[in-house]
Amino acid sequence: MAAFLAGAVLATAVVAHAVPSRSRTASRDRYRTLDAFAESLSYILNQYVHPLDERKLVYAAIQGMVDQLDQHSSFLPPRRYQRLRQDTEGEFAGVGLTLGANQRDGGPPVVEAVVSGSPAARARVAVGDEVLTIDKRTTTPAGKDVGPKSWHSRLRGRAGTRVAIRVHHRGAAARDLTLVRELVKVPSVDWFFLEPGIGYVSVSKFQEATSADARAALTAMVARSPAKRLRGLVLDLRGNPGGLLDQGIHTADLFLDHGTIATVGGRPGTPVERELAHSAGTFGGFPMVALVDQGTASAAEIVAGALEDQKRASIVGLPSFGKGSVQTFLDLRDGSGLKLTTAHYFTPSGRSLEGVGIKPDFEVEAFEAEDVMASGGDESEAGGDEPRPPPQRSGPGSWTKAMIRQRIEEDPQLRAAYQMVRARAGSKH
Repeated sequence: MAAFLAGAVLATAVVAHAVPSRSRTASRDRYRTLDAFAESLSYILNQYVHPLDERKLVYAAIQGMVDQLDQHSSFLPPRRYQRLRQDTEGEFAGVGLTLGANQRDGGPPVVEAVVSGSPAARARVAVGDEVLTIDKRTTTPAGKDVGPKSWHSRLRGRAGTRVAIRVHHRGAAARDLTLVRELVKVPSVDWFFLEPGIGYVSVSKFQEATSADARAALTAMVARSPAKRLRGLVLDLRGNPGGLLDQGIHTADLFLDHGTIATVGGRPGTPVERELAHSAGTFGGFPMVALVDQGTASAAEIVAGALEDQKRASIVGLPSFGKGSVQTFLDLRDGSGLKLTTAHYFTPSGRSLEGVGIKPDFEVEAFEAEDVMASGGDESEAGGDEPRPPPQRSGPGSWTKAMIRQRIEEDPQLRAAYQMVRARAGSKH
């Protein structure tokens, strides 16, 4: 504590010789406030009736500061901050599983996705499998409501370390598996053909390799299309929470050959940055539809807004989230970090999407109304009142024709987008 106060006094003395009186007063007031914080922390630690964890108190104080800002800024302790950065980078040491909630009340988490080539994939863990235990700890502890995401941190760890899981596949006995963690790249881009020449590309989030992966997907589709050209494309941004701003800009640039993609402005008095499209490497000459919903936010809205304002794509689905700000990751010395709002962005036409979002050109509900079975029927077979979601993503190159047909049949938004692209492409398939 003494070193902290000495540093404050020294800093005040140095500043006093170099800055005007108003700045000296502001600096003095700042350090008095910091002294008050240090004194309060000392009193609480030494005189409060119960012993306390100093780090938790300081973290709570930082969180209190951030709570005075906006809803998108946050403070994250070291482990949470590390996971957030790993998710943004798209690579982490784990087994390649994503878990989700079980449709059975109180059931264990289920596998929502398996990364191709990962330890889990090699062990033949499949989408829909239930994960009963992780390192011998049950995933449905008695008397506790534990969400599936709380188990993700137990699946991750240092590369080369082991994690034991018990999985249950419907109709089979439970299996005990010991998997060795390794560096796993989680793909953010998925693609397949809706029909020859008409492609589908899904972007789940914007990570460090997203725009490069999207370019690779488009290049592969062009190479496999009749006459080596795409006739139409559906770009699925539903459920995409955003991610890295530059990756959103670069992805939009794949489809635009000129004009503004977005403008980004920070504090008053700072220059406004205008992000422009480039003609080189553009994928054009075919109709496009972009799918959005309430889960489409931030960088994903930048892409949709640019395509809409530049008349490059029609927008289908439901209104997007409405997040018009940019956050920056700031590392702190102890491994914790800040996610701080540092700018706002605007679409090419100058629109701010904050609190408004993208309004689709054609609004389509996510699920169609289902017939309710007459009384006396088996509710479990009818599915109750819960709509059945479309099949989970399977990874680039692993979609069969039957899976694609089922996906179109059970996804009204995708079906509407596909029909629109087909009509504009003049399809007779």
